[in-house]
Amino acid sequence: MKKEIKKVILLAIILIIISSITILIMGKTCTITFDTNNKKITDLAIDGEENVEILEKKLIGSKYIVKLKAKKPGNTYFFLEYDEYKEGKNVVVHKSHVITSDSFFGKSNGSEIIPISLSIFLIYCLYLLIKRYKYTLTENIYQYKNIAYLGIIIYLSFFTLSNLVSIFHYQGLQTTINDTINSLSFVSVIMLPIALVTFILVTISNINLIRKEGKSLKNLLGLFLGIFICVLTFLPDNVYKFLMKSQIVNIYNLNRPGPYLYNFFESLVYLTVAYLECVLLATIIIAIKSIRKKPEMNKDYIIILGCQIKKDGTLTPLLKGRVDRALEFRNEQLKETKKDLVFVTSGGQGKDEIISEGEAMKNYLLDQGIKAKNILVEAKSKNTNENIKFSNKLINNKKANIAFSTTNYHVMRAGLIATEQGLKLEGMGSKTKSYFWINAFIREFIGTLYSERKKHIIFFLSMAAFIALMILLTYVGNNI
Repeated sequence: MKKEIKKVILLAIILIIISSITILIMGKTCTITFDTNNKKITDLAIDGEENVEILEKKLIGSKYIVKLKAKKPGNTYFFLEYDEYKEGKNVVVHKSHVITSDSFFGKSNGSEIIPISLSIFLIYCLYLLIKRYKYTLTENIYQYKNIAYLGIIIYLSFFTLSNLVSIFHYQGLQTTINDTINSLSFVSVIMLPIALVTFILVTISNINLIRKEGKSLKNLLGLFLGIFICVLTFLPDNVYKFLMKSQIVNIYNLNRPGPYLYNFFESLVYLTVAYLECVLLATIIIAIKSIRKKPEMNKDYIIILGCQIKKDGTLTPLLKGRVDRALEFRNEQLKETKKDLVFVTSGGQGKDEIISEGEAMKNYLLDQGIKAKNILVEAKSKNTNENIKFSNKLINNKKANIAFSTTNYHVMRAGLIATEQGLKLEGMGSKTKSYFWINAFIREFIGTLYSERKKHIIFFLSMAAFIALMILLTYVGNNI
């Protein structure tokens, strides 16, 4: 990772040098164009003529073109006079003798290199991230960093696309700065339908979940997240309306910090919303990948993760689905490779259960024709973490190829827990009610935000610093 960071920094330095040299060489001349609309020109008045040398003036169709060369630093104003009115243009000659049109950070000859360089930089960052993501995904799909990398990739892809579009209507560095800042709201707007759909699905899902599984904090996580994202999405507009009415901060005077502070606040909010939506989308994608990934047919053991059984000691439909899925995999492997496996039924005895979940699953497997020697019972665990931990101790074979069977929404969660224990297991899931899905996504979404917080914080702060720099340049450009 350190090598990749060094490469990114090196590329940034190289692009800055190339851009600077290009502008310094090409920017000493400038062309300004007036659209006359075929009206009769009476005069071209110049204020600050000592700062520039006029190389050429010519009328081509309805365009009046003036080519300039820098002489000394300063502002020069051109007024093309007609019979009825006059049209003004200005240029700024910098100390480097680079000429920019309209403003201090306006367009100069060769300055198109700036958005091109920025796009090259972003594309290279995307390439490195995709490369890293593919490697970690191949290494082990059950890792929080897979979600973190994919979330950053999704966000950076939208951001890069927005900057590529800005190349085609480039009007100077100031335009690039504005487009870069606006791209944050662009990403947020693009992701807004996802946020709204997510909010609706989460609300419906949570109502069903609470109705059937009872009230609990974890069952309300999705609803809280949906409300949070929607509130943040509409927050900048409401704050803007409040500032307009209250006049606490003057958001119109470009010579004061007010509008720039609001712009920074707005950009940070949009950055937060868009980034959270991208990470949530990444969580869903990785969860689906986890379920669709088929384990290799070389397993020595398959751990069946337990859940509550019926009062008579038989399996609930949810747990039966997990056992049946394990049986299905065993039969497929036996048919394809002739290799049998050992079932590890994992689950302790709850207060309202007459036998342990592990014993209940064993009884079901025996009824399905599985021999007792092909079943190991782990009957002490109380949760998924212990299911995997105690089952692995029971297997006690570091070289064994192990899979696990659970419910489909729970596959990624179980796989992540196994990874945290230093185990590389492959999972499979049985079908279940759809209302379990949303909360499962939300839980892992929160999990990756916490587990990979360093990556998220570094990326978020880097983007925030970049935004602050862009807004600072805007302030400087408007006040020089």
